[in-house]
Amino acid sequence: MIPRLPARLHLPAVWFVLSLLLGGSVFYLALDARMAGKTRQLAARTAADLAARDLRQTPERLTRDQAQSASYSHLSAKGFLGKEDRLDWLGSLARLRATLDLQQISWHLAPRAASSLSPNLHSSAMSLEIAPTDARRLALFLEQLRTLAHGHFTVRECTLRPDAGGGSASCTLDWWTWDAR
Repeated sequence: MIPRLPARLHLPAVWFVLSLLLGGSVFYLALDARMAGKTRQLAARTAADLAARDLRQTPERLTRDQAQSASYSHLSAKGFLGKEDRLDWLGSLARLRATLDLQQISWHLAPRAASSLSPNLHSSAMSLEIAPTDARRLALFLEQLRTLAHGHFTVRECTLRPDAGGGSASCTLDWWTWDAR
């Protein structure tokens, strides 16, 4: 059983209990405010560390971005990025026919197809018949086509058939484009 306090201690006891409650509340709020401050300080320190790291990496990033920009510009200028420039490919064949004094260039260009090598990579197969030609002339034709045409191709196969009229060649080229749209 709890002993009863004398009447003259009632008021001091109430003040004591109230001061304990008030002191405890103030202590709790102070601890809460300190923890919130520590949390903010930790977040600020982390953000400062990240900013310092980003700042240290900036020259490296700028160099890498400039290199990528130059590569992107080169690939774009060469015709590898975006839509195919089929008219230029065919125009380049006509110019090479005249430049290399070829009697015949016939071609068949297949529709553009998605490549299984990578998403956004596409290829268009072009079959060519070239006459008259020999190994040196065929190599010159492919080298000049690479330089002249607005596009990028690889030679899938080439067959050279010598004959009395100077020979002929059958080639299959794959024209490559990257279209991220």
